[in-house]
Amino acid sequence: ALDHMSGTFLTGEDPLPLAFMRSVILVCSKHESLHGWICHTLLPRLIEGKIWQDKRQFEGWMRCAKMLETSGDTGVSSKEAIEKLPPEQLAIYQARYGGS
Repeated sequence: ALDHMSGTFLTGEDPLPLAFMRSVILVCSKHESLHGWICHTLLPRLIEGKIWQDKRQFEGWMRCAKMLETSGDTGVSSKEAIEKLPPEQLAIYQARYGGS
């Protein structure tokens, strides 16, 4: 479901549901096996779709990215996705959560 919704967001067909990033954050906290997909597919896809244009969704994106920035034993990290942010949004992330 998250994959489908993010795909339609990317095409511009539909905006993301209000609770989308909240759901992703819950998935991060409960399902470690999905960390790789979130870091390498979902977060970059949302950057491609300019998620920062929706302030609430971007706040959720940043929280999720921070949760996975150093995910310990799994070796999965959101650092690559964070580095794909445009300079202005990267500065916002770094100001809020420290340098990546």
